[in-house]
Amino acid sequence: MQLHNRIRSGRNRATLSFTSLLREKGRDIIVFAFFLAISGGFWVLQKLDDTFEADIRVPLELVGIPKGTIITAPLPKEVVITVQDRGTNLFNYKRRSKGIQPIRLDFSVYDNGSVAGRATVPSADVQRAFQQQMNSSTQVIRLTPSKFEFHYNRGMSRRIPVKFVGNVTTARQNYLQNITLNPDSATVYAPQTILDTLRYAYTERHDFTELTKTATFSLHFPKIQGVKVEPETIQMTAHVDYYTEQTVQVPVIGLNFPAGITLKTFPATVTVKYMVGASNARFIRPENFVLATTYEELHADANKKLRLQLRSIPEGVSNVRIFPQEVDFLLEQSIKEPLQTAEETADD
Repeated sequence: MQLHNRIRSGRNRATLSFTSLLREKGRDIIVFAFFLAISGGFWVLQKLDDTFEADIRVPLELVGIPKGTIITAPLPKEVVITVQDRGTNLFNYKRRSKGIQPIRLDFSVYDNGSVAGRATVPSADVQRAFQQQMNSSTQVIRLTPSKFEFHYNRGMSRRIPVKFVGNVTTARQNYLQNITLNPDSATVYAPQTILDTLRYAYTERHDFTELTKTATFSLHFPKIQGVKVEPETIQMTAHVDYYTEQTVQVPVIGLNFPAGITLKTFPATVTVKYMVGASNARFIRPENFVLATTYEELHADANKKLRLQLRSIPEGVSNVRIFPQEVDFLLEQSIKEPLQTAEETADD
C-alpha cells in the first residue's frame, strides 16, 4: 500500500512539473509571436514605402452617341493601365479598385461627320482621363491595349436571311428532319460597299454530332470590323426524330389492261415493311403505296410469276421491303371471246 502511494505521488509531481514547463514555454511562444508580429509590421511598412509597378483595370465607355447612330465595332470594354508609385499608394488603389470611375469618352470629339466610318481615340486622351483620378506621384508606364478605335454607322442597314454554317449528324436509328432558325433573318449595319455584297448573314461555324433528340443551340455571328448584326444571337433548332418499322397490307393492281381483262394475284395483297420517322408514322396509309404492273409488262416478261414493284412510295419512307417478292397471277377474261396468249398476240 505504501509503495502504491509513493508511485501515485511521483506521478502527480511529474504531471505538475510538465504542466509548469508548458506554461513557461507558452509564455515564451506568445512573447516571441508578439515581437515577430511587430517586426513584420515594421518590415511591411518599410517595403510599402518602396516603388512598385501594378496593373489597374479601368472600364471604358463611349458617351454622347447621337440617336440613330449604331456603333458597329465598339471600344474595348476596359483598359489595363500599368502604373508605378509607392507601395502605400498602390495598396490604396487596389483596395478601392471597384471605386475607380470608368473612363468616359465623348463621341462628338472623335466624330468626323461621315455616314459610316472609323474613329481613332488617342491613347493620350485615355491616359489623361485616368490620371485625373490618381495621385500626382502616380506614373503611367503603359496602356493595354495601346490603340483605341471604334466604328460607327448612321443607320445604313439591310435585312437579309440567316444561314447556318456547320454540320448536324444524328445517332444511329435517328435522323434529322430539318433545321429552323429563330429569327430567320437579321439586320446588318455596315458601309454601303459591304451591304451591296451581302446575300446571307452567316453564323459562326458549329458541328453538332450524334444527336438523339430535338435540341436548340444559341449561335453568334462572326465578328467583322465595321459590321454589326442584330440580333447578336439566334436560336438554331435541329429537329431530330427516330425511325420505327411499320407494316401494311397492300393490294396488287393492274394498269393499262384492256377492257374485259382483269388481273388476279395469289395472294391478292402482300406485306410491305418500311422504316419511317415516329412522328410521321400515323400519317402513312396502305393506299399511299401503289403496287402495280401493266398489261404490257406481263406480255413482255416470260416469267410465270409476277415480280412485284412499288410504283409509288410515300415521302419520308425508306428501306421498303415486299413479302413475298413474287406472286402467282391469272388474267381473267370477263367476255365470251377467247383470251389470246402472249405468243398469239405476237404472231398477229
